[in-house]
Amino acid sequence: MSLPVVENASALQFPAVVLDEKGEVGSAFKYRIVHRVDNLIIKLLEQRPGWKTYEVFRKASRNDMDSDERWQVTLLNSLNISSFDRAITIEPQRYSWFARAGQVSVKGADGEGQPVGTLMLLNDQNVKLLNEAGKPHQRSPSFPSVPAAPDAERLDESIHQLLEMVSTTARQHHIYQWGIKGLPRLADAGIGSSVTGQWPLLESLAEPYIEQCLSKGAVLGDVIHGLSQVVDTLASLHERGVAHGDIRLERLREVSGWLGPGLPERFSRVDVAPGPDTLGSKRFIFYNNAWQPPELRFPGVFDNPEQPFAPWQYTSATREGDIWSFGVMLAVIVHATVGEGEWFKADEGLQLSLFDYMKTCRLYDCAKLGQAADLTKGFLANKKSLLALNMPSVPMRISLAEDDQNMLAPLICLIDQCTRADPQKRPTAENVKEQLSQLV
Repeated sequence: MSLPVVENASALQFPAVVLDEKGEVGSAFKYRIVHRVDNLIIKLLEQRPGWKTYEVFRKASRNDMDSDERWQVTLLNSLNISSFDRAITIEPQRYSWFARAGQVSVKGADGEGQPVGTLMLLNDQNVKLLNEAGKPHQRSPSFPSVPAAPDAERLDESIHQLLEMVSTTARQHHIYQWGIKGLPRLADAGIGSSVTGQWPLLESLAEPYIEQCLSKGAVLGDVIHGLSQVVDTLASLHERGVAHGDIRLERLREVSGWLGPGLPERFSRVDVAPGPDTLGSKRFIFYNNAWQPPELRFPGVFDNPEQPFAPWQYTSATREGDIWSFGVMLAVIVHATVGEGEWFKADEGLQLSLFDYMKTCRLYDCAKLGQAADLTKGFLANKKSLLALNMPSVPMRISLAEDDQNMLAPLICLIDQCTRADPQKRPTAENVKEQLSQLV
C-alpha cells in the first residue's frame, strides 16, 4: 500500500497515520520487529523517503481487548511529503483528544496547493511514544536508535496505548460509506477505497455547532430542530448496529446543512462479534466523562456483582448510553434557555450529584458505591449536580420565542425519559426522534 495509492491527485487514500518526525515510533516498531513477542507482531510493509507503512497484529492477551486486532499504520516523517513528483502538504488542526484533522493539499501545475480532503491523523501530543513521559530512556550502545531490552515492558505498554488511539480513526472508515446525514462525507478521493485499514479522505468537518450557533445566540425552536437532526442520525446508526459513544454538545457539527453528532471516535458495533478485521463491541475507557451514563462508567457496580469496583473500567458504547447522553444534552439546552426557575419544576434527576443519583435510583450496590466514593476522591465525591458538570465552558445564549413556550413541558418530560437510571426503560432513538418531530 502506498501513499497516495494512485498518481491522480484527486484520489489520495490514507491508512491510519501518525506524525513521527523524530522516529520514536519507528524505533519502537523496529525493536519489536527484531525482538518479537507472541502477542504483538509488527511487519514493515512499505518504505518510502517520506513514510513507512507497517502491519501490526496483536492477540487478545490483555484485559483491555475483546478480540485479536490487525492494523496498518503509516508513520510520516514530515507534514510536507512528495509522491509521484507531486508535493503534498498536510495542515493539522486539533479535533479531539484522539485525533487532529489534517487539511491535505497537492501542489498543482501552477504551483498552488489544491485542497483534496481531510485526513484524520492521530493527535501526536497524546501518543506516549512521542512524549518524554512515555519514552524508554535506556538505549542499546550498539543500536542507539532502538530501545534497550530492560525497557521492553514499558515499550510495549506505550505501543499498546498507540494502538488504542489508532483504532479511533482507522476503524471508522466503513461508517462513512453508508452516507448517513450528519456524518462527514467521503471526499471524491476516498469513495473507491474499501481496503481494511486504509483511511479515505473526508470532506470538511465544519465548525463546532456550539461556536457556530449557540455562543452567538440562537432561538430554542431552531436548536431543537437541529437536535432532531442529531437524533435522526443516531437512529440511523443504531439501526445499523452502531452506538456512537460520545454524544455531547461540544461535539456537534453541521455537515452540509444537517446537524450531526461529530466523528464516532468511541463507537461500538452492537451485537457484532469482534475479530482481527471486524471490531465489534470494542471496549473503551470512558474515564470521568460526565456526559456518559453511570452504567458505562461503573459497570461492575451496576450489573456484575462478582466484578470489583475500579476507578475506571473498560466498557463498550451502547444505544441506551447514547440516549442518556442525548437527554443530558437536552437538559443543558433547556437550562441555558430558561434558567433554574423553570428547570426546578422537573424531577430532580440531573440536579443530583453523581453519587446521589446512583444511590437514590436503587439500581446500584450501595456498599460498592460507598467503596467507590472512598477510592475516587474526584468525580464520585464531587457534590456538583450532573447538570452543572455538563454545562459547557463556552457561554450560550438561547432565547425563548413566544411560539416555543409550549415546548418546555414536553422537553422536560423527554429529558426525564432519556436519563432514567435503568437503561432498559429509556426510549429508543427512533422514539425520541418521533417525540421531537411533534415539537418542530
